[in-house]
Amino acid sequence: MNRTQSIDLLRGTIMIFMALDHASAMIARVHFTEIWGVDFSPYPDIAWWFTRFISHLCAPGFFFLMGMSIYLFAQKRLSASWTPKQIYTYFIKRGTMILLFMLFLEIPAWIIGFYFNQLPSSSSMPGHVDGFFIFPTTVLYGLGACMIIGGFLWKLKPWQLGLLSISSFVGSAFYISTLHPADAFHPLEHFLIVPGMSTGAMVLYPIIPWIGVVCFGIFWGKIVAQNQDKIFVWSLQTGLSFMLIFLLIRFLAFGNFQHNAYEDWISFFTLIKYPPSIVFILITCGLNLMLLALFTKLTNKTWLKPVLLFGQTAMFFYILHLYCYAIIGILFPTGTSIGTMYLVWFSVLFILYFSCQRFLDFKRSKPLNSLWRMV
Repeated sequence: MNRTQSIDLLRGTIMIFMALDHASAMIARVHFTEIWGVDFSPYPDIAWWFTRFISHLCAPGFFFLMGMSIYLFAQKRLSASWTPKQIYTYFIKRGTMILLFMLFLEIPAWIIGFYFNQLPSSSSMPGHVDGFFIFPTTVLYGLGACMIIGGFLWKLKPWQLGLLSISSFVGSAFYISTLHPADAFHPLEHFLIVPGMSTGAMVLYPIIPWIGVVCFGIFWGKIVAQNQDKIFVWSLQTGLSFMLIFLLIRFLAFGNFQHNAYEDWISFFTLIKYPPSIVFILITCGLNLMLLALFTKLTNKTWLKPVLLFGQTAMFFYILHLYCYAIIGILFPTGTSIGTMYLVWFSVLFILYFSCQRFLDFKRSKPLNSLWRMV
């Protein structure tokens, strides 16, 4: 089993799902923000629900795989005679680079994407703005900050990582349950724990709720490294267990912040993502683990080469796909049908394949200490 390839296959899969979600926002002008404390519009039909639901695998998958990669990278570099200090420094540099990408490459793409037509909002956001500049952040803020922090956690014992992971979910859920969504929050509250927007900041991926997923990923990286022959069975069994626990808790109408009640099966699977509710984490991490198990059996399959390639060039893919959909979206200021959106989504993936292949060849031509290796 090629554990690195299985990770890249899972990462590539969720990159494809993520691109679909962003095509929905920039091409069809339809997007949903399942955020704590406020009501949001229902999904128009099953097709739009499914389009949004599969994208829910993306953020937990990115943070989980980041954790796995942190541990596996550290072990690989230790075997190459790197010191722990060099490893810590590497993750600080890479996390900082991710934050710079957000500021100077990602946010301009979103500005282009929504300059001609504002994205229809499916909900208001918690917090209160009183006429001051808002510092916007994206998922890259959460990923960059968590990489810097996670770079210091890979030496922790499994039980310590498990405790940190559970504490982050339970602690953030408890803290947010004491708040009122109409309050004005301090920017640090947004950056650390409370999704929403107030004077000074707009944050959807605060550090504390998501560092728990990274800790779980580091924990699972240790499992992978020490039990390679059992990773398929353990990933599958753990994923199924998470799914069963999700069903039990959700049937009891618990663990979804203020949106615990459900009326039909679509509302049953309408889960709070910002911050990740307990039921959201259970089902998304469960599905990601099951996909990881599947990909351990599908390594070296030629027909999965595009998926593998996208996983090996994730950051390049991420930035480039945003500009592609943003620019094409200018042609559709009022949106499109879901069928047209899917066609544009797939067409851009086809173009990205060749661009990502050229970038991967370029990246591999650089020395191991090159900044290009971090992209």
